[in-house]
Amino acid sequence: MVVYIIISLFAMYGFFHLLRDLVIKMKAGSRDCSGKLCLVPRPGDECLEGKIRCIFLDEISEKLGTDGHLYVTLEEDDPNKPMVEKLSFEYPRLVLMEPANWSRMNCRGVSMGAGTRKDR
Repeated sequence: MVVYIIISLFAMYGFFHLLRDLVIKMKAGSRDCSGKLCLVPRPGDECLEGKIRCIFLDEISEKLGTDGHLYVTLEEDDPNKPMVEKLSFEYPRLVLMEPANWSRMNCRGVSMGAGTRKDR
């Protein structure tokens, strides 16, 4: 009898977390233009790989209610650029912000500060 009570408590706990996760995902996906999570590290930051992995493993972007992507902006001569490109293949929601990707920052598809007025 005690075993059934313990199993029931674990089942209710799991069901509660399932509902909580579903509500969080519905809130994040219900908005046309949800927030964006951007990371602008210092050039040569040695802890950058760990920071990126922690953001995805802890599901920080989903908990914040953003669009689920992590946008990383690096300088041209940053030694971490090859490592971030490698991580972008491992994590498809990691976006390395280059001039071609700036249009992904706006929910309406309008370029935000990239290009000229006729590009918009």
